[in-house]
Amino acid sequence: MVTVWYARFILGGENMSIRVQRTNSDIMRILSVTLRDKMATDFSAVTILNVETTSDFSLARVHVEISGDDVEKGNVMAELEKASGFLRNEVASRVKLRQTPSLRFVLDRGRENATRVEELLAQINSGK
Repeated sequence: MVTVWYARFILGGENMSIRVQRTNSDIMRILSVTLRDKMATDFSAVTILNVETTSDFSLARVHVEISGDDVEKGNVMAELEKASGFLRNEVASRVKLRQTPSLRFVLDRGRENATRVEELLAQINSGK
């Protein structure tokens, strides 16, 4: 129970302020444009799904989806981690905050899991 409350308090949760919501949206937009236009590495397989910034703006968790197999996903995640300093500077230059959040990239496997569940349900319904 304390963990849930702590996560909601730190990550904003249900009571996320308009400022945090706007900052999340701005960071998501800036990262999307920067990955598409300014990076030497091809990040066309990356889709930014969500950004969660802590209420003190010290950390931003960037949820990404990457198309490809597990090896490609690992390579792209490593490249994103290497580029996080440059990306943080891009965010700092465009979003006016006292402290620019550190960027932590999180691989989101929600669609993969949903597809797997649908396949299992189809197998059950077909009697296999």
